Amino acid sequence: MRIRIIDRYIWKEFQQQFLICGLGFTVLGIGKILFDYNDLFIGYRITAELLIKLLLNQMPSLWMDVIPAASLFGVILAIGRMLRENELDVIQLCGSSVFRIMVPVFSGLFLICLGAYYWNDLIVPSANQRFQDEVRRLSMQENMPLLKEKVVFKGPHERFIYLNRVERREKRVLGVLIIEAGNGGRWPRIITSEYGNLHNGLWELHNGVIHELDKSGTVTSEVSYQKLDLKMNSDFNALVSTDKSPNAMRASELRHLVRVYKRSGLQVPIYTVFYYQKFADPMISLVLVFLATPLTILTGRHSRWVGMVYCFLIIMGYYTMQVIGRTMGSNGLISPWTAAWVPHIVFVVFGFILLSAIEQRR
Repeated sequence: MRIRIIDRYIWKEFQQQFLICGLGFTVLGIGKILFDYNDLFIGYRITAELLIKLLLNQMPSLWMDVIPAASLFGVILAIGRMLRENELDVIQLCGSSVFRIMVPVFSGLFLICLGAYYWNDLIVPSANQRFQDEVRRLSMQENMPLLKEKVVFKGPHERFIYLNRVERREKRVLGVLIIEAGNGGRWPRIITSEYGNLHNGLWELHNGVIHELDKSGTVTSEVSYQKLDLKMNSDFNALVSTDKSPNAMRASELRHLVRVYKRSGLQVPIYTVFYYQKFADPMISLVLVFLATPLTILTGRHSRWVGMVYCFLIIMGYYTMQVIGRTMGSNGLISPWTAAWVPHIVFVVFGFILLSAIEQRR
């Protein structure tokens, strides 16, 4: 019962600071959104109703940034107060280690991180997509054709496909060149088409020519056609039809797109990095608090401002590592898994070292 009361007390102390900091960072985040999109909001003279709609669609993503910051500041403020009033010393004299004292906070934050994963995967992508759609509409980009040009990829059945132009909204391709290397001959068969329409698992090509080559590579026949249906894996429509940014995709969508690109023979590591970060980012709060706890105990007794300085240093250090890792991973310099998880591993290992140092000093 005694430990249960202490656990509840520790959690309540952290919870109060967490909620206060969370509210403060939310207000600051809303101000940042208004500042970042100031030209858009004022230039297009949007209504108050639309402004609220845009802000609401940014709130899910904002809270994913607020939770780690509120957790970090919350634990430093809570532990700092308990240190200054010697409450932590009294609890330790009862035989509890620092890790045991912080179990309620670590356990509660783990549940928050678990909820943050589902929030980040289910709510944030759709909210980001709605916000991006609305911004495009306001900036008149919705009235412009959504195009891709000069797309090359490997399709099913040993087909190598070149598309001169892709109209994603209409699911229409122009200037199609298909090289069929899997036809059994020494030289591939070449299919050209003026334009085509993409259906689910089927490409409908129009006004084209089929070129057959002999063993020496000479064209032996040219057959014109008005319409030709080619069976394609519907997955490859994603290469020419998707207009979602990675932060507007769920983990399943990113995994699907990564597999499609791999089958097409293309290397696009940025999608793999974002896929792994779908699992890594929700754990940021727990990682930062795990490091901040021993750091605050070692230094926070003397001044609360020292704790604040450490807050900013920890945040800057973590996000610097994250940005560098994401950039290197997106450019193929390190593996995507390493780019997403190494900052977590470094901070957790450093936290373990500091916790061990505190326990040895007792």
